[in-house]
Amino acid sequence: MLADNDHQGFGEVPAARISIAGGEGEVLLRLSRPALCDLLRRLPKEELEEALRTKIMRAVSLPGLVLHAACGQPALRLARARGLGIIGYGEAADFLLAARAVHRSQLLRVAIAGLARRWPMFSARGGVTAAQVLAFVALLAVFGAAGLVLPGRLFLASVSAVSGISFLGVVALRLLCLMPPVKRARPALREIAAEDWPVYSILVPLFREVAVLPQLMTALRQLSYPAAKLDIKLILEEEDILMQRAVAALPLEAHFEVIIVPASLPQTKPRALNYALQFCRGELLTIYDAEDVPERDQLQKAARRFAAAPRELACLQAQLTFYNENENWLTRQFTAEYATLFGELLPMLANHNLPLPLGGTSNHFRMDVLRSVGAWDPYNVTEDADLGLRLARLGYDTGVLDSFTFEEANTRLGNWIRQRARWLKGFLMTWLVHMREPERLMREMGPSGFWAAQVLTLGVFASVLLHPLCMAATVVLWVIYPTFPRDAGAVFLLLSGINLSVLVAGYAISITLTRRALLKHGVAGAHVTLATMPLYWILMSFAAWLALWQFFTRPFHWNKTEHGLSSVQPVRPGRVRGTASGRRRWWRRNARQGAAHRG
Repeated sequence: MLADNDHQGFGEVPAARISIAGGEGEVLLRLSRPALCDLLRRLPKEELEEALRTKIMRAVSLPGLVLHAACGQPALRLARARGLGIIGYGEAADFLLAARAVHRSQLLRVAIAGLARRWPMFSARGGVTAAQVLAFVALLAVFGAAGLVLPGRLFLASVSAVSGISFLGVVALRLLCLMPPVKRARPALREIAAEDWPVYSILVPLFREVAVLPQLMTALRQLSYPAAKLDIKLILEEEDILMQRAVAALPLEAHFEVIIVPASLPQTKPRALNYALQFCRGELLTIYDAEDVPERDQLQKAARRFAAAPRELACLQAQLTFYNENENWLTRQFTAEYATLFGELLPMLANHNLPLPLGGTSNHFRMDVLRSVGAWDPYNVTEDADLGLRLARLGYDTGVLDSFTFEEANTRLGNWIRQRARWLKGFLMTWLVHMREPERLMREMGPSGFWAAQVLTLGVFASVLLHPLCMAATVVLWVIYPTFPRDAGAVFLLLSGINLSVLVAGYAISITLTRRALLKHGVAGAHVTLATMPLYWILMSFAAWLALWQFFTRPFHWNKTEHGLSSVQPVRPGRVRGTASGRRRWWRRNARQGAAHRG
């Protein structure tokens, strides 16, 4: 009898080719990997997609008799539940390797070019359009002509005012967060019977993440969800031999599967997700990064929320925060930024039915909707923000989930800059993709959605890129040369005033909102963090200029973020009840105890 937790490590060959007993009076032939390859080759194309997801294939087809092969315990249970005749059994790991060997090209073609073939207007693969190039050239020409015609100080004031306007959109969104929210009914959570929980697929892309693998496996195993309804995919790269060895050494339960993505370009996270998506059998799906520690009941909350919500709710974004928030100045700034983004900005956007730029992890999807909209764009390095806008354009809603996922905040400046450069490059790329047809974007999103999309992509990129210029112009115009305003014309005074007003208002509103977000997270007295936020924004500008350089030189390159660098070890939060401040005190206390224990 094959035990429920019998799961062979990927890449291993079964010790013996023997028959196994399936159930009472049932004998199943154990299928070798070559036999599975043969079945997959003979499988009709129209049946392949379903077979990849369920790991159930037709093995014998005679008049009046159809027998199947099932690979893995979940597939065997599903086949029996469907009343299918089963003649053979194979290991799930062997099935995955066989599928990669037989259908490698087709699987990669779907993962890399699926969106571009189905929705070419949504794919970054096509690059910049001719109209966008002409608009960029015209903009440069206008700035060049202005520099030649306008007096130096008036040109400086004009440029700083233009950069301030890009900052103004971001400030307006933050100001909207401080306004009273629109009163809406509290999201319902439907009770689900023990046998009715939907199958939940979890995609975990892993590339050079050996250092955090133990903590990841602990977090995944402690999720409070029926094991028989879990479908966890550990996604590895073909070239990452160390990661493959580390995972192969793990004893994996039947609901874990290891998927090795063949080497191909672009080597991005969304390409790996698209590849693994073809093997997912869940009704719901989420993504966790290698260093993530989600709250145990997060899947249950998402499933209950989806069960109570209309079909238009396609995605739920959980809140992201950090377990090493107090490690250094950079982690404290990162924590403040995430508290504002996930605790204030995204809930406000959801409250006003505006498009949400998703986070790269802990976003939960209805599987059928995710597949219908083309999944992720492998050519976009912020595939999450792009997918959030695409869902909005196609008429779907995105909400926020009242659950936390704890991550590792970047502790090293170089690592942080590379990560931030990738994000900002992706924002620019996302804006260019969705602005290929501005009129259509306006029609699909409406005026408010169109404005939000501009601010959340180009507005964020431009404001960070030009922030030092705006700040420098303010210092030059109002500090170094204080006589300028007294002997200048009205136009100069107006532009300089706009620049100064936007800068001061932006700082005041951003710091006020961040302070409120930190207080909600139970972080009080962060005066140094708040006072030094302008320095953090200047560091962002360095990342923005790197992003601009990489956009022209390496548009599809994925800057890998190194994890496992923190000296603070994560602790399982369990199902934390009570106030947010209680949650945060709990984490800080355990972090301090861990640091003291390490000496």
